[in-house]
Amino acid sequence: MSFLNFLKGQPKLKQIDVSEDQDFVDLQLTITKNWNDENLNHIIQAKGLWEKETVGIEISFQRDMKIGIVNTEVDKKRFYREGINFYSMGELSDNFTKALNSLFKTEYTAVRMLATVHATAFVLSGQPEYFEEEYIKTKIFFDDSNEKEHYAEWYVNIDLKNKVLELREKDQGYRKNIVNVLTKQ
Repeated sequence: MSFLNFLKGQPKLKQIDVSEDQDFVDLQLTITKNWNDENLNHIIQAKGLWEKETVGIEISFQRDMKIGIVNTEVDKKRFYREGINFYSMGELSDNFTKALNSLFKTEYTAVRMLATVHATAFVLSGQPEYFEEEYIKTKIFFDDSNEKEHYAEWYVNIDLKNKVLELREKDQGYRKNIVNVLTKQ
């Protein structure tokens, strides 16, 4: 009986590809769990379906990030190194990178997700200090110094109140680099 009660509390997972424009790949996952780590950073676990496979990922959001535009100007001090980090959930995250590989049409053969991937974050809207109530929109930068030649940008938006994680494509030219940064050593 307790197993059935557990299932009742689980949200119904949906297909992750919610692209409305054929030129862009936009993803939406359901937030299934959230908590704070020892540094009080916000961590979410998000899952969804890609075809018949369950996919998942964990993402941390630095707790003290501030909105990046002040008085209509970009505040260069508000780019947060490791402001958003991606964590593998094992097989579910490998399924996630396989889904990305397929949706982005990058055709890589090895798509096992790395344990941790760091990104520089810039908050576009919403107040991260009110993480549980606000719809937070961010733009992230992978390999922002281009050391590994995998520079990429992606929009990562979170609506914790409605249990939604959005991963929105900025530019098709970043597709290979996004898959590379999530999967390559």
